Amino acid sequence: MAAINEFYCAARRSQKLGIPLIPRLLEYSIRILFQAAIPARAQIAKSVYFHHSGLGVVINGRSVIEEDCEIGVHVVLGGKAPVVGAPYLERGVIVHAGAKIIGPVRIGAGSVVAANAVVTTDMPANCLIAGVPAVVKRSGVDNSIYRHDAPPVASPTVSAVNS
Repeated sequence: MAAINEFYCAARRSQKLGIPLIPRLLEYSIRILFQAAIPARAQIAKSVYFHHSGLGVVINGRSVIEEDCEIGVHVVLGGKAPVVGAPYLERGVIVHAGAKIIGPVRIGAGSVVAANAVVTTDMPANCLIAGVPAVVKRSGVDNSIYRHDAPPVASPTVSAVNS
């Protein structure tokens, strides 16, 4: 498990135990060490993977992130005032770099949010989501090829031209 997950889990445990100061100190430590804002109030599964130690990630305290999700750098899971609520990422969702998921929206299990997408509405499971505002670009997506630990895709070789 990455260090940022350890800090978050310790903050979450402390908050559940009713210790007021420790979660806040750990949240500040996350901000200083990882340049990320991940509050102990957010519900984040232990198996969530933060790319590059969660650099620049901002998560609303009401957000829920289920198991096996991946969060890229500079991702924002934010609220949409005055509406109460925050993003809910179902199991296995992958959110790529710079994506913004705003408001009380639900992203279906196994979906992939493309880099720099801005999601403001609920999205179905197993789809590729992209654009500003984000729309479903492809349904029935197998997100295993988008995962950080996916085997490398063979790229075509470029033969050198002899002069």
